[in-house]
Amino acid sequence: MPSITYQLATEAAPLMPGGWSARPSAASGKEGAALEHPDGRRVEISPARREGYVRAWVAYPDTSYDLMQRHRPSTEMRADRGGRALEQAVRTKLLPVYDETYPKVLAANEKSRQHAEARAAVADLLVSLVPGAEVIRAEPSPIVEYERGSIERVTAQVLGGGLNIVTFRYVDDEATEAVMKAYGEVIRRTAPTPDGRSGEVAR
Repeated sequence: MPSITYQLATEAAPLMPGGWSARPSAASGKEGAALEHPDGRRVEISPARREGYVRAWVAYPDTSYDLMQRHRPSTEMRADRGGRALEQAVRTKLLPVYDETYPKVLAANEKSRQHAEARAAVADLLVSLVPGAEVIRAEPSPIVEYERGSIERVTAQVLGGGLNIVTFRYVDDEATEAVMKAYGEVIRRTAPTPDGRSGEVAR
């Protein structure tokens, strides 16, 4: 026998414009259900603490967007009011906030995805520069490491945004000189000129 929440969801879904559908939902507990939209929006429905009531609330994907309590509206109603009452409650009490916030969540997630791809590309480049180096961690930020023997180690944590944390431990004089020379060349190319602009510094 279907749960009361799933029954209400199946009654409400056809009344909601835009192709909403009803699904059982483990996210709302054993007797939970959900209204789902093709664009990924989802309204979870579960039995409320009050006997004979159900609770509906909006669900978001995992996100870096700063979701506040005001972005997470919820509502409760008597289960015996039926699917039409649920549809009206979702449409008037949940969707105004949800429809405004959901695109911002998707945009934040897309930006995070792009940043992650950029960090991964930098990590792959660093691996290609040092024979024997490897990516030892991918998330939340990639770490590239090269080890030789028991103590020599080079580690680069790719933070993104053009900044990284690079550590050299117990590196011999020749490698140290090569690193400092390469870094010095970067500093000379990017140091401010007397007129305040960045560029090659005259020697």
